Amino acid sequence: MAPTRVLDVDLPADVFAIVMATGIVSVAADDHHYRLIDSVLAVIASAVFVVLAVGLGLKIVARRDVLIAESRDPDTALRMFTFVAAACVLGVVWRADRVALWILAVLAAIGWLVLMPLAIRDVRSRPHAELRDHARGAWLLVSVATSGLATTAADFGIAGRRSAMVWLAVLLWVLAVVLYVAVTWLIARRALSAPLRPDAVTPDSWILMGAMAIVTLAGDHILRAARAFAPLHPLAIVAAPVTFAAWVVASLWIPFLLYAAIWRIDQHSGSLRFAGAWWSAVFPLGMYASATAATGTDLGIPSLETVSLVMFWIALVVWLIVAVGLLRKGLARIRAPHV
Repeated sequence: MAPTRVLDVDLPADVFAIVMATGIVSVAADDHHYRLIDSVLAVIASAVFVVLAVGLGLKIVARRDVLIAESRDPDTALRMFTFVAAACVLGVVWRADRVALWILAVLAAIGWLVLMPLAIRDVRSRPHAELRDHARGAWLLVSVATSGLATTAADFGIAGRRSAMVWLAVLLWVLAVVLYVAVTWLIARRALSAPLRPDAVTPDSWILMGAMAIVTLAGDHILRAARAFAPLHPLAIVAAPVTFAAWVVASLWIPFLLYAAIWRIDQHSGSLRFAGAWWSAVFPLGMYASATAATGTDLGIPSLETVSLVMFWIALVVWLIVAVGLLRKGLARIRAPHV
């Protein structure tokens, strides 16, 4: 492919959802000691992240004006937070490698600090009614990314024995919950303002569950950090019930989302055709598996280990199906004659 054609490749704003999905299923595999699956998925997620990051860098250099124009749309700006979330997930995947962890943490922090002002500007520039009418699950990626940073900060607090990092994690955790409530309120208003149509139930609707699942995971990491420092023990008293409540909310979303997905398939022909948005459905499944395993361990609920294991296999099967769909679509494009 010629250099000009490489630069012309259109990368969706939420393209890093591939890395998020692959990385978190890798983490869930590690939780259940499936080392081979963990290793293979970790390598795939890391390789894809590097390729996409290079592609994004080329786009920033060569098509900066286009990128700036695109970022003025709240939907685009909020979906760009997949970059931050992907870096945070890979930070968990490579947590044993301090150099990789630092690099990924810095990339995530820079991405969050750049994207948050853009998202705030874009949201404030639009009327409330317009935001309500366009709100969808992908907008919760801002909460997902913030929870990911909270998880990373808590891990650094434990590793470096720095209580300040733990408190930063708590602040990000609280902010993630606030963002979740705000966006979910808009989505609920949209659902109640008009009859729900099948085409409105998109795969990224699963982020309603996944965003709360990563809030749970961040709470688990904060809980571990609080227990590691004697002065922070009182924090554990608050973090434990809040973490469990977040897991309950994430769990309650599953039957509603499953029913909505089945209803869409029944009512809308072509619902099962591959689309990039399906990666946004894989991530919540893997995140729920990992968050459930961590919650079961940290709160001493052994039965959650079984729940996590079942969800891990579901997430892996869905990942395989979506990955095959991506490969088939990619091969079809390669074989198609270029005009």
